[in-house]
Amino acid sequence: TGQEPRLIDMPAEVVKYAANVMQYEGRPNLTPDMVDLMSEDYLPEMTAEDYEKQTQVFTMKDLGVEATAIEKVAFKYLHRFRKGGHFILAQGYH
Repeated sequence: TGQEPRLIDMPAEVVKYAANVMQYEGRPNLTPDMVDLMSEDYLPEMTAEDYEKQTQVFTMKDLGVEATAIEKVAFKYLHRFRKGGHFILAQGYH
């Protein structure tokens, strides 16, 4: 969009106060639990070698999952959102 986001560094307790009020809306945008989650790091700081040695966090390799490049998957997924979807009449094919 070309717009710069407006970010303000605020203490978690101030945001949690506002979240206490907002949690009672029909579909709250922010709750105190969400503030707690956003205040923590999700991943431990490890190098690739540390991930290989550890046993507490499962990696894709541990689960037998191989990464696939997005370029290989994107067309199969996105073609259904074209106007006409998969069944579009393209020039030169019919």
